[in-house]
Amino acid sequence: MQARLAPPREPKLGEIVASRIKQDIADLGWPIGHVFGSQTELMRRYEVSRATLREAVRQVERHGIARMHTGMGGGLIVQQPAREAAVLALAAYLELAAVKLHDLLEARSVLEELMITLACERGGESELAALSMLVRELRDAPLASVEADIEMSLRFRRALVSLSRNPALMLMLEALYRVSSDLLSSPAETPQLSTLMLRARREKIALAEAVIEGDSVQAGLRARASLERARKALDERVLELGLPADTASTLELIVQSERFGGSAQLKLGHRTSLRIALDARRAGPGGRLGSEAQLCERHDVSRAVLREALRTLEPQAIVRAQRGARGGLVACAPDSTYTIELTATYLEYARLRPRHFYELWRALQIACTPMAAARIDAAGRARMNRLRSEEARPMAPQQRLPTHGRLHALIGELSRNPALALFMGLLDRVGTHYQADPPSDEIWSRIVASHAELCGLIGAGEAALARRAMLRHLKLLDVRVELLLEA
Repeated sequence: MQARLAPPREPKLGEIVASRIKQDIADLGWPIGHVFGSQTELMRRYEVSRATLREAVRQVERHGIARMHTGMGGGLIVQQPAREAAVLALAAYLELAAVKLHDLLEARSVLEELMITLACERGGESELAALSMLVRELRDAPLASVEADIEMSLRFRRALVSLSRNPALMLMLEALYRVSSDLLSSPAETPQLSTLMLRARREKIALAEAVIEGDSVQAGLRARASLERARKALDERVLELGLPADTASTLELIVQSERFGGSAQLKLGHRTSLRIALDARRAGPGGRLGSEAQLCERHDVSRAVLREALRTLEPQAIVRAQRGARGGLVACAPDSTYTIELTATYLEYARLRPRHFYELWRALQIACTPMAAARIDAAGRARMNRLRSEEARPMAPQQRLPTHGRLHALIGELSRNPALALFMGLLDRVGTHYQADPPSDEIWSRIVASHAELCGLIGAGEAALARRAMLRHLKLLDVRVELLLEA
């Protein structure tokens, strides 16, 4: 079962109230430290029961928006949405939804290409000086443990990504690095480990030097060569563990590595959540995983550790608790709603600029289009044709932009890369906050005609021609959003 974006589910009342609280806090201007209301006041304001309010508050706290404090002067206190929570939510979805390793690396390749271009264009003196210091550290630091090498690698990647000055791109790449960097490093028992670690350091140094020089072509070549080498090494490790190279996921690799003594650096709660997620994937939606007591016994953990694991799994809809005679934990289809909402909350607070939004959205469209054409099936063609038919019908001007957005979000899904589809879904959600006048009748007719050509080529499997058609289509949009990009 390949993870994919699930259709939006019907939100629970607690989730609806949480969204209203978030919007009301945003309308106040995110006054950090402000007491938004006591429990009694909030129950009255939103006309809900204590149980519903508590569920809403748990959602708000997960998003890092506010935290409930008890005692004198307590209440729901506004705080900054946590960037770390957004990164971890993206990484957790990619990991727990069992996204294939090759899809993760494909997504990394797409986003790193944009990152390197922007880093070479935008790197300022202070950022380049920080990167130069890291290069010196990579040259001079003695080889230590694999864990220390991973940490140094993450620091290097963060410094490089920060040069792009695009907050959304930085979030997405950091999430991918969280999921894949430890997998792309060499296990401690690998023969000639020090030689491999030194080669990885040399690759990072060469990449950084090209970026510092502003040579995006050379930097891109070095990044692609490094990722391709890592891909081959990862395939070898997957085969050693007895997993299928083409379909193995991060989830399977970590759990299988754990059985051979790997992944010891992961906390017990995290390891337990991974094992349960893999069980849920194998059971399929609706599969029963057992009672709380049975799960504690099966995974040899305490009730507290199990509940910690479930707090990670339930927001991603990997599992749900079922009450009654046939109660227990039930497997579900992964749902990206929680991840998208949490990350969008952070980006809204950070006031992601239209320019940053559009350059990332544009790059993903160009990358996803040939993938969609190469991988589309009959069901995908049917979905695309339904949207095309809807677009061709007369509609009110205010309906045009949402309809246009749905078709482009579908292209992300048709790429059959769940990581890229997740990022496209996030941008589709964030894009609703950018106000733009509906296109005129003349512009809309040109957009519809451009979509017809684009969809025809995707449906026919013409990957190269579809990409060229997307580039032509984006020229129409580039002109249209020029004023928005100046904001």
